[in-house]
Amino acid sequence: MKFFSRKAAATSVVALGALTAVPAMAGPAAAIPSQCSVGRNLSTAFSSCIGGTGEHRIVCFYTHHIPGVGTIIGYGPWKPVGETSSTYCPQDRVTNTFVEVR
Repeated sequence: MKFFSRKAAATSVVALGALTAVPAMAGPAAAIPSQCSVGRNLSTAFSSCIGGTGEHRIVCFYTHHIPGVGTIIGYGPWKPVGETSSTYCPQDRVTNTFVEVR
């Protein structure tokens, strides 16, 4: 008894090949920002990116001034390449800053 014919197998292989080719074609359109930098100035952290496409934003982790409150995360707005994202980030309590890209 034959459940799966050769013709059906060949059709499945062709369909699978077509589906795997689609994500490969989407590569250049999904480029992310590059050459990004982080800076701090008094109570502000900022990020800027000069290469690629897409958006970026600054993320700042800092400790609250009241003991026991813990860590606060500040997010800047999403900005396109060439523009600057900034957020409140008190320099005396910063634990980490980085650029998030999409």
